[in-house]
Amino acid sequence: MSGHSTERQHPDFPYGPNDTAWSSLLTSAGLDDGRASVIAGPARDPREAYPSDPELEIGEFEIPAEGLNAQQRKRALNRLETYLVGKHETMVGFQGNQDMGHCQQDLARFLEFHLNNIGDPFQQGNYKLNTKIVERAVLDHYASLWRASWPYDADNPDSYWGYVLTMGSTEGNLYALAAARDYLSGKKLITEPGGGGEQQESQMMYVQAAPPTPAAGRGGTGPENPNNAYRPVAFYSEDTHYSVIKAVRTLAIDTFAAIGRQEYPGQCPVADEWPMEVPSKGGADGSGEIDVDKLERLVRFFAERGHPILLLLNFGTTFKGAYDNVEKIAVRLIPILAENGLLERDIEFEPGRTDRRRGFWVHVDGALGAGFMPFLRIAAAEEHSSELAIQLRREIKGKIPEFDFGLEVQGVDVVSSLVMSGHKWPGAPWPCGVFMTKNKFRVEPSAKPAYTGSPDTTFAGSRNGLSPLVLWNHLASKSIREHAASAVRALRVTRYLESSLRELEDRLDREDRLPEGGLYVDRSAMALTVRFRQPIEAIIEKWSLSCQPMRMNSGELRQYAHVFAMPSVTEEKIDVFIEDLFAEGAFDRPEPQPRPERPAGASTFATDVQPLALVPVIGRGFQ
Repeated sequence: MSGHSTERQHPDFPYGPNDTAWSSLLTSAGLDDGRASVIAGPARDPREAYPSDPELEIGEFEIPAEGLNAQQRKRALNRLETYLVGKHETMVGFQGNQDMGHCQQDLARFLEFHLNNIGDPFQQGNYKLNTKIVERAVLDHYASLWRASWPYDADNPDSYWGYVLTMGSTEGNLYALAAARDYLSGKKLITEPGGGGEQQESQMMYVQAAPPTPAAGRGGTGPENPNNAYRPVAFYSEDTHYSVIKAVRTLAIDTFAAIGRQEYPGQCPVADEWPMEVPSKGGADGSGEIDVDKLERLVRFFAERGHPILLLLNFGTTFKGAYDNVEKIAVRLIPILAENGLLERDIEFEPGRTDRRRGFWVHVDGALGAGFMPFLRIAAAEEHSSELAIQLRREIKGKIPEFDFGLEVQGVDVVSSLVMSGHKWPGAPWPCGVFMTKNKFRVEPSAKPAYTGSPDTTFAGSRNGLSPLVLWNHLASKSIREHAASAVRALRVTRYLESSLRELEDRLDREDRLPEGGLYVDRSAMALTVRFRQPIEAIIEKWSLSCQPMRMNSGELRQYAHVFAMPSVTEEKIDVFIEDLFAEGAFDRPEPQPRPERPAGASTFATDVQPLALVPVIGRGFQ
């Protein structure tokens, strides 16, 4: 006999702002007796099940069956606002600009509308409550900052195409890797053969090209194994954000480590055993940028065996703020790609018709760096004697690193796709971002679903129409030169933070209170973050510090924290923070407590079980 029991007993946990028993709440809502089974009661007390915060009462936010009255809602929201205002003032540990500018004043009126930018940003579609006109202006502006061909032109292969993300750079990384996977593995959306005509709509088919013959290589000697021609291999460094690893797993993209361990055991060109990720330069002691020498050797190994190369580079790593040297990498890799027929190759999808595609893809995760580095380039281009140029020279030496669509090496435009988070450098009340690529790297033609009236070309269906407004307001509120001045100021504040931490180290040493080994103060080149020894939990909690353990090259395990000098972080705020770190006991770490016993990890794998990717659960943005 099926159906739901009418005799289920609901536990009498206190629930809601008045701590009323759950069963009493059901009674007051008219859901007692035989009707209680229409909703499920709590299996345990939510107040014990969930993380707690001494400044917030969980019960005030619990929603009873009868809802909350206006006074209860106001009290809960007021308490939340008070909590957030306090945390806002001391938020320094993450890559999020807390300065919203005039966002509320200028844009609150648009909360009265359901703004949905569903579909392609370059076609209005049938849903007219959208902000696509604003989105296109934002995309054009970033296309100009990233030196792409704009405005968008569907008929120009080198024209940019992109959209404003509803998530942050995680969505952009997912979209970029999905596009790269299909592009490199010989997949395409084409019109169904024999379909279409005047009387019916053409259907689209997702197809896979056949592997090329050994003689099909172009631009070089050709691959050793043509069967690998549509088996892309992903490369990324050990400092890469966890979202990239998640994307690789979700999309079932092979990493060099997975293929190397399974098909080429004992042949790794950089170590005795295949590393799970490309090593970072200098290891844990280094800056956090990818080791170009080791990357070159790894790429050569797989290119010579016919694999397309999928390269993910960081432009502002999560913890150390490091920038992979995109230009140096391109200079090293372009000759290798040319030697192995991967600069250009023909893929046949229909008899007598081929696509000319590359055998490599370079994606730049510029979640933070792509937002502010263009403005440093603008400052560097000022007259040598201008105040802005002088200020920039005080902060950095040498050239501004290349990372965008303007980078060309030996006549090859290097970057295939680029992503930026809008809530990081620009600042936004919610996660958002920008994804950008070029028309020639897209594998799908335009298709117009009847429901939306707009091509389904973005990762998400419905997209937040408020995010383009926030980014537009940020960009439009200042001149290019004023944005450049803000970027230079952030470098100055970061230098102030670094020098303040080093002075703190000296002060603690003079008073004989410096922890053994010092404060570990370090900063990667041009980074907007400084890392240092992790302080006590009270300081971590107050200042919302991001923390990460690091196993140094010596084998020593260090506990690090870091601060990001985002535009919302001031020198005055740093002064207050430093005084908290100077307080007695600020770096007193409790004795390590024995951890609860957990099931032992695998000592080895069963036959034919192969490691696919290292999945980080600490660091890289988790803590």
